[in-house]
Amino acid sequence: MDSLVAANTKFCFDIFQEISKSDGHKNIFFCPLSLSAALGMVRLGARSDSARQIDEVLHFNEISQDEGKDVNPCLKSKKEVPPDSSPEGQKGTAGSVGPETESSKEENELLGCYFGKLLSKIDRIKPDYTMSMANRLYGEQEFPIRPEYVDGVIEFYHTTIESADFRKDPENSRQMVNFWVESQCQGKIKELFSKGMINDATVLVLVNAVYFKAKWERRFDYKDTVDALFFINENEKKNVKMMKQKGLFRLGFIEELKVQILEIRYTKGELSMFVLLPSSSEDNLKGLQELERKITYETIAAWCSAENMSEEKVDVSFPQFTLEDTYDLNSILQDLGVTDIFDESKADLTGISLRDGTLRCHLVRGGQRECLAAMCFGNSAVSRAVVIVIFTWQDALLLLPVSSTVV
Repeated sequence: MDSLVAANTKFCFDIFQEISKSDGHKNIFFCPLSLSAALGMVRLGARSDSARQIDEVLHFNEISQDEGKDVNPCLKSKKEVPPDSSPEGQKGTAGSVGPETESSKEENELLGCYFGKLLSKIDRIKPDYTMSMANRLYGEQEFPIRPEYVDGVIEFYHTTIESADFRKDPENSRQMVNFWVESQCQGKIKELFSKGMINDATVLVLVNAVYFKAKWERRFDYKDTVDALFFINENEKKNVKMMKQKGLFRLGFIEELKVQILEIRYTKGELSMFVLLPSSSEDNLKGLQELERKITYETIAAWCSAENMSEEKVDVSFPQFTLEDTYDLNSILQDLGVTDIFDESKADLTGISLRDGTLRCHLVRGGQRECLAAMCFGNSAVSRAVVIVIFTWQDALLLLPVSSTVV
């Protein structure tokens, strides 16, 4: 499954680089897995150039077919069934729908099985973490959607296509979508769609929202929290609550960039937050910008590897923070190369629609809204220290929440 994980991680850093071009001095926080899963749902019904563009941007074209068969038994079992050459057999399968070639069917089945496997893994770790990934499609009730596409969305993406009366009652439909997102995300994400974003011309709405909450494996004791200054750049600073603890953490150093890297594990150790901090200098912001330019799937895999990181006794100071952001991803995806699905005259999503010709693609708010908070949770035993490495976040930094399977 290595190439599948690599594809998703490469897409993550492509999005990161694109956002940082326009918002270089702002906090950047987004969830690439949920976005790629959402685009994967669109890819299930995409054809011709619309499908090719999604494949290239999501790096799906780099996924090893042989590797995919090994990790996806459902693909292997489907391959063993000879294709039906009758007209009925050309309608597609649950994993590949609409008019398409045999090769395209195989690709859709592989990608669908991949995301099904990832979402199943998320379901397995839910007892230890609070994680909600809200993916759902809403379709105009008078808009004909292929039943094969509905089956594929249910089988591979663990969600459904809900009927909505966009044409006659867009405002009530908007409220219905917002209520579902709020309920899936523990009430933390409200009004994902503001008034006017869903109207009587809307035929299909793709919803994508994420909520994650977990306890640190080594919890920060609230009584050790102190007031401190956090330096956003050389000219801007603010007062923050700084959490503190001493203990064993995996620590590394990126020599070429003079950057420290620290792993903070969540409970059970399946998920971690990696924190990358440029060494203290007169211009910390430049160090962070250089780090952002250098970060790729290949570099982060090397930086977070066992060869570069080792367990050390560390004195950690970490600011309490809350991050919340919303992104309009239409322009970002178009800059990366996904253009046709946003163009009525070029979009080919005939794997979704039963209508002849092309489907007008109006992905209302091709975007994402996220919220992240880092706080003290419970008590933590402090180990006695002989040699302590000081790791203090008082400058701009880069956070990477990841699964342990990525690195």
